[in-house]
Amino acid sequence: MDDNLDRDAELMLRFSHGDETSFITLVKAHQQRVFAFAFRFLGNAADAEDAAQEVFIKVYNAADKYTPKAKFTTWLFAITRNTCLNLLAKRKPGLLVSLDDKDDSREDSPALQVADPKDLPPPELLIKNEQALAVKNALDSLPENQRTAVLLCRYEDLSYEAIAEVMGCSAKAVKSLLNRAKTSLKEKLSGFLKT
Repeated sequence: MDDNLDRDAELMLRFSHGDETSFITLVKAHQQRVFAFAFRFLGNAADAEDAAQEVFIKVYNAADKYTPKAKFTTWLFAITRNTCLNLLAKRKPGLLVSLDDKDDSREDSPALQVADPKDLPPPELLIKNEQALAVKNALDSLPENQRTAVLLCRYEDLSYEAIAEVMGCSAKAVKSLLNRAKTSLKEKLSGFLKT
């Protein structure tokens, strides 16, 4: 294999030549990250599961056409982003969740992302839950391109160049998107920033 390829690209190439265990290794290595990105993008666990499953089906079906032009994860997140956008486009208006929806009993509530309740006293847990919900709502209110850039930068730790490849734009455009998102998030979260 080429020394310049990342390990995941090598696994994908092995899979494209018939090594099924390489695909299983790729899924195990990336399923949590794909699910987490989809969850943050789509806002609920059921849709995120569907998206993650669809992503890996697409990866499986693309094996014979795969040519490593960038890092494997860059390619994978481009597929994930497009899959999430397609799922959002297919949603019916009645299935959208309002930003005013305060039903914390839902399985996919942002409160479930907070530390174990045993680790925090109730007042601190309440503050953490409120902060998590405020951040989720602020992120959800961003335009799609800004939200994608923030999720890839902040949660997936991708470089501007990698984000640009995923989004099909320039690194300069990514920087601009992130700056606008930062300004917007600061404004929306100003109440939490003052405390």
